Amino acid sequence: MRKQDENVNVKALDDGYGDTKYDKNGTPEHIPSFVTSFKPKPKDDFSSDSKLKYIAVEIDGERYVVGDYAMKLDPDIRWNAADHKHSTANFDILLKTSLGLMSSGHGEVIDLLMMNLPLKFDTPERRFDLMRAAGGPHEVGISFDGINFVKKNINVEDVDIKKQGFGSLCDIMLDDVGEISDRELAKGFNVIVDIGSRTLNILTVDALEEQQALSTQDNQGMFKSYLQIGRFLEDELGTTIPDGKLPGIIRAREIRGRDISQVIDRAYEIHANNIVSTLNTVLLDSWAFVNNVIFTGGGAEVLAPHLAGKIDRANVLTLGRYSNVRGLRKYGLRSARRNIKRNVR
Repeated sequence: MRKQDENVNVKALDDGYGDTKYDKNGTPEHIPSFVTSFKPKPKDDFSSDSKLKYIAVEIDGERYVVGDYAMKLDPDIRWNAADHKHSTANFDILLKTSLGLMSSGHGEVIDLLMMNLPLKFDTPERRFDLMRAAGGPHEVGISFDGINFVKKNINVEDVDIKKQGFGSLCDIMLDDVGEISDRELAKGFNVIVDIGSRTLNILTVDALEEQQALSTQDNQGMFKSYLQIGRFLEDELGTTIPDGKLPGIIRAREIRGRDISQVIDRAYEIHANNIVSTLNTVLLDSWAFVNNVIFTGGGAEVLAPHLAGKIDRANVLTLGRYSNVRGLRKYGLRSARRNIKRNVR
């Protein structure tokens, strides 16, 4: 990495409805986007081989559990599907938690924080609200045992917001310091299909210029399948399942010892077909121009077997849940190198 890059602190945050992804150094991580009131870490940790990550935070004198254990410990955990999630208390908790997890010490200044908004939410008002919420000073206590909290102070100097999916294009177009490494891709007619938890964002760019008439957003995120599966299980079991419990149940592919793989796969196949149908509608008269269709997001990982072979009119690439946030950071490094001046030692 170049000397000038070492003097610029760029981080990225992709605050999804299902997972909050963050990248501090090119190796992204995530926490499920769930928050509950503070509960101590169970002594048995559920099992010796548990992969759950316990994270408790203290903000303004109040303590919470976030992520894996919030889903596990709260019997009535609920999914936040609000349009204006950036004005909710949970968003501020998840934001500060992510900033704290990205901070290596007790205090840190972030020169540039990269974020994104779904296409329809990318308005001047929403940008202003998000920049106001994410920028400036943040104080949070982080604990991995529920007992010892490490206080962290983070100051975000600047926030840059891109459209959902743009980071995924950057991830495969830019190298680790933000230089263009694939010029053919950069010059191409690319359709980025970002399958999130709540939203499906289709961002079409020609030589990196957005084609607004061929870009759209709807609510075909993965929770559409999750809720469909949940309704089936509730009918079968005669019980109510809190929607926040569905990701864990579906990941395990069983409930009460019953294998539900067939139910899940059937829902995923329908979901994949609907997404491809939407894509065909959007690109009805434009397929001849398309070079690449890029499926990305956590939903792309899950639906990959069901999307395979359904598009034969363009080159198809399938990325994963971390591609967007990793690419946002790469773009941020490129932007910071041009706009933030540092004395090179």
